[in-house]
Amino acid sequence: MKLSIEKAQGFVPAGSLTAVAAQTASCNELLESGKGAGNDFLGWVNLPSSITAEFLAEVQATADLLRSKAEIIVVAGIGGSYLGPRAVNEALDHTFGLNGNNPRVVYAGNNIGEDYLADLMELLEGKTFAIINISKSGTTTETALAFRLLKTKLEAQVGKAAAKDLIVAVTDKEKGAARKLATKEGYKTFVIPDNVGGRFSVLTPVGLLAIACAGHDIKALVKGAQDMEKATGADVPYEQNPAAQYAAIRNALYQYGK
Repeated sequence: MKLSIEKAQGFVPAGSLTAVAAQTASCNELLESGKGAGNDFLGWVNLPSSITAEFLAEVQATADLLRSKAEIIVVAGIGGSYLGPRAVNEALDHTFGLNGNNPRVVYAGNNIGEDYLADLMELLEGKTFAIINISKSGTTTETALAFRLLKTKLEAQVGKAAAKDLIVAVTDKEKGAARKLATKEGYKTFVIPDNVGGRFSVLTPVGLLAIACAGHDIKALVKGAQDMEKATGADVPYEQNPAAQYAAIRNALYQYGK
């Protein structure tokens, strides 16, 4: 990723970036130290470099299993629990849906529109499908409602035993209704890290599993994120740090009424 702020600098007085740029180093250091306000949810800062090859292999193996069994994969989630993977998939998918032999990935649990749910059930009728249920608590109304409908339909279609292998739960490590149900039913599970907020969760199982199911290269995606983590660290000088430059020009523009 390349960043050019040359054009934007024309909208602020000459030299106005100097003071703001000096602040970026201290802000970045505070961020990476984990000592500032909101530090309980800073897991995203060094998330890319914490991802192991073994973890990626597990996610890919699960995705490959679902891909081998399902024509359609339904991702049930709301907010950050589905917007990340949906954004990546829509960016990388063929514009007109020509994605080869990859299963179709669709989304549910982000609204309670009866037309939407009815159309989804019609789409799934007579199709082999799998479910990725993304919910930390398991009690968010929209997602819980969609999952119950999907689970009922899948079990009616293939039987309870076979349905178990077509449902994956991405949820809390040990608590919540979704975790209890997954343990009871024997679903394959992945954990949503406690210190990563939903809007930053695309590089956790929340995003990576659905992206892999769509046929995209999660190893390459994570490698790019790891490269950007290195390029934007607190030890990278302002002149070479795209995140610091972006933050500085944004703040300078804001200060001058833009």
